[in-house]
Amino acid sequence: MSYNISNYIQKVQQDLHEIPEPAFHEFKTAAYIEKELKSMGYTVHSCIAGTGVTATLVGECNHPCIAVRADMDCIIHEADGHVFYRHSCGHDAHSSIALGVAKLVSEKKKEMNGSIKFIFQPAEEIMLGAKAMVNEGVLEDVESLIGYHLRTATECPTGSMSPALMHSAGTILTGKIQGRAAHAGRPHLGVNVIDVFGALINSVNAIRPNPQTGTSIKFTNFSAGGGSFNVIPGSASFAIDIRSRDNEELKKVIEKLDRIFIHTGSMHDAYITYQAEGGVPAPRYSKRLIEEAQFSIESVLGEGKAISPILTPGGEDFHYYTELTDVEAVYIGIGANVSPGLHDPSMTFDRKSLVDAALVISHLVDQLHNKK
Repeated sequence: MSYNISNYIQKVQQDLHEIPEPAFHEFKTAAYIEKELKSMGYTVHSCIAGTGVTATLVGECNHPCIAVRADMDCIIHEADGHVFYRHSCGHDAHSSIALGVAKLVSEKKKEMNGSIKFIFQPAEEIMLGAKAMVNEGVLEDVESLIGYHLRTATECPTGSMSPALMHSAGTILTGKIQGRAAHAGRPHLGVNVIDVFGALINSVNAIRPNPQTGTSIKFTNFSAGGGSFNVIPGSASFAIDIRSRDNEELKKVIEKLDRIFIHTGSMHDAYITYQAEGGVPAPRYSKRLIEEAQFSIESVLGEGKAISPILTPGGEDFHYYTELTDVEAVYIGIGANVSPGLHDPSMTFDRKSLVDAALVISHLVDQLHNKK
């Protein structure tokens, strides 16, 4: 069984790796996945939220319904003025794992005490896919949801897994400073937005978030001037990246920033506006599912192979599933020796980890069917 599933997963990953597609354009990927699932006997729905795919298989009864979510989109890279697509975050691997689980489960449908649903989600990289799938009602019949992601060797080496990958909540604020342009020889007639930005930096850096929440605030972009060097610039733009493992702490930081923008602008006779450019919430996992995931990891990979929860400053739109619904969820970190790192154009990983993941997740599905 493991040999056959290994060959299948390896082939699927190679096939999907050859057709990288960006957010909401995963047409070939979705068609490939749909064809595979139908061949296994699943009831498949496609074109959900554009390119999303769901597949359901019912055993002895409809409930409990356990869902497995995989993302499909690729990364967009730019180099030497050229744009190219590449699966450098492992979404081809994630979809391959899900199809491997689907194959394993389909072969023992008669023994399944409940149902299983696969959610192949578009647009994770732009943080819009999960919300779009929730809005389409894909979780309305689901009790438990399983997600996962490949990890680097420093976090989790091949042959081990973490039952909980603890992402950070995060958002980007983009803003504008409106001052007043003037001749550099008559600075008293203008409002220099560079001076305003300097004051803004000092005020923002004075924010002291709770250190236990892993919260960080930093400017990531600033642009002003660009014309003649003897002109005091009257307008500027900026961006701030905010991350935290705590959703409430993130909200508090944004509230403080709002007050800083108002007061700094007023103090300098300038006007500062901003808007949030999307973002993701922090995880809300089920303690029960974490314990079940740990049991499945050690049952399949061996005692001691379930490492502690992994803390990461990265974000994941998976957490909109629990933010916007009452579904219980868990998100597993898969040891895959990712190198040199996620989102690197030359990213590689240990293919053996895909088979391990499929076996662990299918074991977890069995556990949840039998214990609900």
